[in-house]
Amino acid sequence: MLIKSLRGEAGATLVEELVTIAIIGMGIVILVAMITTGALGVRQVDDNVRADSLARSQLELIKDAPYQADPVSSPYPAVAGIPGYSVTIEIEYWNAVAGDFQSALWNDGLQKITVTVAAGSSQTAQVSDFKVDR
Repeated sequence: MLIKSLRGEAGATLVEELVTIAIIGMGIVILVAMITTGALGVRQVDDNVRADSLARSQLELIKDAPYQADPVSSPYPAVAGIPGYSVTIEIEYWNAVAGDFQSALWNDGLQKITVTVAAGSSQTAQVSDFKVDR
């Protein structure tokens, strides 16, 4: 009589339940990994956009300023920094005799300005343009 009553009851075995829990657990782990990866991607894009904006702002500020024949002794203006970002300005001078740009001070009326912005220890954005003595 006891055997007949047990056969009539339907249910899941312990192995089936454990497999179901394992599949659900793997799904949750994958979901958390996707959310974490997405958040890191958004942060990286945000860093790149901030650095690019800072570099372009610095370059525009230099382009709006009067031409400086010797920007070492009379430097171009600088934008206010953003915490965590560093701005580096490199100026190369056109040498008409040699026909190229050089880092030594030479005033033929053309400068190549390169602005590099780094977040932490890695370079994030770099923009270049020319400034002409008019």
